Amino acid sequence: MKRVYADYAAATPIDDRVLKVVTDTARQYSGNPSSLHSFGQEAADVLTTARESVASFLNAASDEVYFTSSGTESNNLALIGIAKANRERGNHIITTSIEHPSVLNACRALERDGFIVTYLPVDHEGRVALHDFTAAITPQTILASIHLANSEIGVIQPIAELSEVARAHAIPIHTDACQAAAFAELNIKSLGVDALSFNGSKLYGPRGVAALYVRESVSIFPLLYGGGQEQSLRSGSENLSGVVGLAEACRIAAAERVSDARRISRLRDQLQATLQSIGCQVNCASTTRLPNHLSVTIPTGKANIVDALNRRGIAVSSGSACSSRSQTESHVLVALGFNSSQINRTIRISLGRQTTKKETEVIAQLVGRI
Repeated sequence: MKRVYADYAAATPIDDRVLKVVTDTARQYSGNPSSLHSFGQEAADVLTTARESVASFLNAASDEVYFTSSGTESNNLALIGIAKANRERGNHIITTSIEHPSVLNACRALERDGFIVTYLPVDHEGRVALHDFTAAITPQTILASIHLANSEIGVIQPIAELSEVARAHAIPIHTDACQAAAFAELNIKSLGVDALSFNGSKLYGPRGVAALYVRESVSIFPLLYGGGQEQSLRSGSENLSGVVGLAEACRIAAAERVSDARRISRLRDQLQATLQSIGCQVNCASTTRLPNHLSVTIPTGKANIVDALNRRGIAVSSGSACSSRSQTESHVLVALGFNSSQINRTIRISLGRQTTKKETEVIAQLVGRI
């Protein structure tokens, strides 16, 4: 049985070109970038070059880029770090009801520390309304965090417009761009954001490495304390080979994102049309989505659809991989107004660089059988 991977939103396979630079770096550089001897200085030079490359990918200054272990850590550092650093200015935070669990749970932790969080609703297409965002702002608002694209439904938020409102009120705004990094241009100047997170595992890069951009003027406290690496914002010896791999993944994405998006969106649209023709409901189809995402509600069937497809060699998901094992209903679909029956019949199909037309045809065929 030939297996088909259609869960790129959970994790992308590492690109062979990235794997090569990761392996080469691990073999060639044994020193710690913080060490003063020649081995350490060579590693530090490699780290500096990688940081400059990632900064260029974001159109940011290199000293505004910090390396972390994951998108979750970057999101936690942005929210908790900025909130606590600005506590004297206020205690109100704005986010949405459909953020990634690493954002939502960070907000809940802040609530336990006395912060007040507004969770904005979304419409039936998963979009945040600009007027809702504006109305939520108070004199105590010190931070907003709204993702660039949703991991379950692929819907892209109007970050540039939201950032303009936030800037008019002198409120720092953070965006979780992990899901969008492979397809969206993460230009922090055109997005207008003050902080941005993305990771390697959604960018055909290595796992266990991510980046956080923080505008130089934004006050932020660290979460980890130690040797003062990453300008004292994120202590701990840098994952040098992972960082170099992340930089290479950024380089490839910048060069190939347009052609990738064109080819993958064509496959996605063909699969979408086929699934609709057999009675499936494609969610958020009329709004701007990432080119590889399909949220599909199956009209009938009592079986666990993800498990049924998995037994036939097809890997899809029922929601965010970071929360699917908890067996709770998708908070994203709940926010869209889905009932329990609809949620249990909804799957996320996400395509990627290695997806072929034949594979999408197999997916459609097996969903039809179920």
